[in-house]
Amino acid sequence: MGANSFESAWAMSDHQAERELQEALRVQDMTPVARWLWLQETWGRLQDSAALLSPNEQPVPGAARCYASLDEKNRFDEDREIRQALQMPIHRASPP
Repeated sequence: MGANSFESAWAMSDHQAERELQEALRVQDMTPVARWLWLQETWGRLQDSAALLSPNEQPVPGAARCYASLDEKNRFDEDREIRQALQMPIHRASPP
């Protein structure tokens, strides 16, 4: 499966929102056992992803960000995704 190409951050955000909605609908239709298995698998992926965060982005236990609005949270998420996407090629191209 190839990578998606987006014309803007908004297009990328809309695509992600649609994927999350489809996943939520799929999970709602699961049996309790299937949902439990899905949670185990998802939690494992989240733990693996957290381990890859740079040290200055590691979550601090008990800390949480507060946002004045959903738009502010979405802007924060989009900015973070763009920063991470821009850093990825730089890290891959840098010599060890």
